[in-house]
Amino acid sequence: MKKTFLLLFALLGMALANGQGKKNTRVGLFTSLYLDSAFDALDQYKLQTSFPRMAISGLEFYEGAVMAIDSINQSGPKVSMEVFDIQSKTGSIAYLLNNKTFDSLDIIIAQASGSDYLELAQIAKEKNIPMVSATYPNDGGIRESPMVFIANPKINSHIQVIHNQLFKKWPDANVIWFKRSGAADDKIETQFRELNAASVYRNKFKTALLNLEFKMEDLVPFLDTTKTNVLIAGSLDDQFAIQFAKAISAYPKKGIIQVIGMPGWDGMKEIQGKNYAGIPIYFTTSFNIPSGHQWAAQVDEKIKSITGVKPSISMLKGFELTYYFINILSAYGRIKTEGLETKPFKVLNDFDFRPVKWAPMSSTPDYHENKRIYFIRRLNGVSTVQ
Repeated sequence: MKKTFLLLFALLGMALANGQGKKNTRVGLFTSLYLDSAFDALDQYKLQTSFPRMAISGLEFYEGAVMAIDSINQSGPKVSMEVFDIQSKTGSIAYLLNNKTFDSLDIIIAQASGSDYLELAQIAKEKNIPMVSATYPNDGGIRESPMVFIANPKINSHIQVIHNQLFKKWPDANVIWFKRSGAADDKIETQFRELNAASVYRNKFKTALLNLEFKMEDLVPFLDTTKTNVLIAGSLDDQFAIQFAKAISAYPKKGIIQVIGMPGWDGMKEIQGKNYAGIPIYFTTSFNIPSGHQWAAQVDEKIKSITGVKPSISMLKGFELTYYFINILSAYGRIKTEGLETKPFKVLNDFDFRPVKWAPMSSTPDYHENKRIYFIRRLNGVSTVQ
């Protein structure tokens, strides 16, 4: 696996150094590769047999995007992609602005967050370039930026799905929202409470505060053994999630509990052990690999034959988003998801990008957000869409 990453790093370094010829559609891929720490002034790899682990996600996303571009170019539209390492001197947004690099781009695909995301969104707005925010689950406060497409839904969109599923599946259950003390958990619980209060379909629920070293004994007093109990782990903290899953695994009456986790539980290996086999665990995600999907199986086999491991989620996302949006742009000359036939460009997931307007009377969307969120149940080692 290490040798594979080193080879990809070397090839990427040469690609960035040599550049690519311009064709019809020009894609700018912005991610964090930390190449300045890996290559010297002569473009020689300087870390010998190691590589910067912080670059893995960006490298995997890049790998998927390259596969998508190759696939598109084989079937018709001609596309070129330039890769910009936003952590490097020559890939920084300020450097690229000074060199007028953005003027030659038709679309921005960004695996970026924080200030990098905000700067790219502002550039997309000013230069009227469509921008796909691939992984950042936040709008960053941007407004009047209709060219921005947020692929990873925000937390409030996930909370909406949980709210709807609660009323649909467990209208008479004993619902408990568990959280830690702190502003982050309070904010999520407040979003759910306000959403519930404003809804026609209201869920009855209780809130329980857990200490840092909680165990199942701390959850038991809130349970009702005469009915179904829905336990919501209302925190985005990974340690809280792991501790919560570990606690419920010790409860003997597993038949009376249903557990709902937050976004991120789809990647938790801790809930895939034998201890959790008999516990229905639900979570939301915008990225789902359908069981038995032919393309996913083929990619899985191909990548494993090369690297010895399964393709990463980051790589699959890089392929899916690049393939989807570039095909739309090539086919229609613009990115507009309403009223366009986009099904032929689907890879794994359905997308549902909707305009978001913070001012209801505004004629311009503040951005577009993917609202397609899957509610997944994991039970006895099998994950199914509900």
